[in-house]
Amino acid sequence: MDMTNDAKDTLKEDDNGLQGALVAVGVNTGAVKALVGGRDYFQTPYNRALQNNRQPGSGFKPFLYYGVLESLDKTPADVMVDKPVAIPVAGKPLWKPRNFKRTYSGPMVIKKAFTESVNTVAAQLVRSVGPDAVIHTARRCGITSPLGSVYSVALGTFGVSPLEMAAAYATFASGGVRHSPYWIRRVEDVSGRVLEEHIITGERVLNESITYQLVDMMAGVIDEGTGNVVRRMGFSLPAAGKTGTTNDYNDAWFTGFTSNLSTSVWVGFDRGQGMRDKNGAGITGARGAAPIWAQFMKQATQGEPPRAFLAPPDIYFKKVNPKTGSMAGFWTRNPVSVALRKGGS
Repeated sequence: MDMTNDAKDTLKEDDNGLQGALVAVGVNTGAVKALVGGRDYFQTPYNRALQNNRQPGSGFKPFLYYGVLESLDKTPADVMVDKPVAIPVAGKPLWKPRNFKRTYSGPMVIKKAFTESVNTVAAQLVRSVGPDAVIHTARRCGITSPLGSVYSVALGTFGVSPLEMAAAYATFASGGVRHSPYWIRRVEDVSGRVLEEHIITGERVLNESITYQLVDMMAGVIDEGTGNVVRRMGFSLPAAGKTGTTNDYNDAWFTGFTSNLSTSVWVGFDRGQGMRDKNGAGITGARGAAPIWAQFMKQATQGEPPRAFLAPPDIYFKKVNPKTGSMAGFWTRNPVSVALRKGGS
């Protein structure tokens, strides 16, 4: 798997052993369109796209936020406070998750907390909704790896594979319809007789309108949040996604989708040591994985017309103050557009 020039430039020169994996899945079929299990099969045949179960970090937050919108009667315009948190855990020390930047920004609407990947807000939300709600959403979307019923599951502390992530995110892209990933569409003999054929079927597992609210927040990640490197690299089609970075920069993820294709990229060392650049700064999902995703998606979608994610009839949009959630006025600085449901949250 070739790294982009941008990704190569950020890493130390002694990056021997740095690995990557990529999986692309058809949103409306589940067909595995592309799979890369490592940089060089002849160097190591281990398939990281399927066999690698690495922590996805904040890449798991969409499962939390769907549960919050579904169960807590909250909206993307509701306000949370980015502040230090200490959450009691039975029989264990206080859980004190921190933001990667080690700073706190105070009040902010939920959509902004998501697009900026604020860990302290996510921690408060998982305490309210419960870890089982996160797991329930992940399972509905197709995540099959073992997940523990602990608060930190919302911050991606249990391993998953890139195939699972690409397929699960495809469920969001399809408006809440899950298609199980498959490899072979049809098998024919020499005479053209069909010996085996995969019948494409989908199952609705998520509410369409709530899913759209989540997709709108995930689009914000790419347009103005932690994944905006995708736009800077010239990928212009409507898209949504989420960055993921684990403790000590051991894993860098970016999983995202258009209306047709869902792709997950992981970068890291097999032995789990942290990734740092020539200046000692940690390599995040935005720096290590998102550039690879953007380069791949530009090629994979070449020639496709822009296809927006279709909003259900009960969705409407509102621009709000990012700190108060109230209707944005003429003087509101950096208003946030949120997707709301008529007669609901």
